[in-house]
Amino acid sequence: MKTATFSSRGASLRIRILALSLGIALAGLYSKAEAISVDSEIVLLVDVTDAGLNKHDFRDVMNGYAAAMTSSQVLDSIASGSTGRIAVSLVFYGNSTTQSVGIPWMMISNVAEARQFATIAQNLARPLSIASPSLAAVIDLATNHFGTETGGSSNGYESAVQILEVAAASTPTNPAAVKQARDEALASGVDVINAVAIGNNTKTIQSFFQTNVVGGELAGHAGSTTTTKLNSLDLFLASNLGKSIQDGGTVSTSVPEPSSALLMSCAGFLLLRRRRAGASNTAGA
Repeated sequence: MKTATFSSRGASLRIRILALSLGIALAGLYSKAEAISVDSEIVLLVDVTDAGLNKHDFRDVMNGYAAAMTSSQVLDSIASGSTGRIAVSLVFYGNSTTQSVGIPWMMISNVAEARQFATIAQNLARPLSIASPSLAAVIDLATNHFGTETGGSSNGYESAVQILEVAAASTPTNPAAVKQARDEALASGVDVINAVAIGNNTKTIQSFFQTNVVGGELAGHAGSTTTTKLNSLDLFLASNLGKSIQDGGTVSTSVPEPSSALLMSCAGFLLLRRRRAGASNTAGA
């Protein structure tokens, strides 16, 4: 009897210690930068090299993103995810000194937030870049821009899916460096890289990006590249972004949040310990 009593008290003490440890762990988890959970994080890379886009073309591209993000196709895709929200950032790239964040990370979960993104996009000024695009460098920048999921600093959001969408208007000159940056991005946690060739020489651009840039897969769909005319860019982006966001929502729905997974596993362990303690008491009696 004494042995059984000691075993029961010991088990109870261990359960209390484990529960306390669980509380401390969860407190640390929830205080971790107070990141907002979203279904997908999306970086939009936009080529602004002078050889690829003039100022009128640039305005068409920004209007295209504005129209796409406020389209019913994109908004419905956002709503289909488990959280019903995404985080988006737009980054410009040109030569090695022209890599800038046009739109910092912002959440889109409703029409008002989508319109806010659209307003910002339509009022952005085009950075000047007169040399060949340094795509490898901006892929590295974008990879870190995703935050902790890809080894960077926290960006205020967390998700199970990281998507890189490139709007390319010119062809880089160093395919080996670009391909290496692509491979490193995918290895770091970027799920998929898609591209659209716009402006002049779209077939040449598409061929380069298909070989050296696009990659990964999301919800069974491999990264891809295609072409479109600027006067129909809004419809194209609405369709392609909508599909990527929907794929991200599908993956997000099937992956439990880290906090939920930790809580469930610890709760299961506590339940198992209680059952073992109960069985020990019964045997001792």
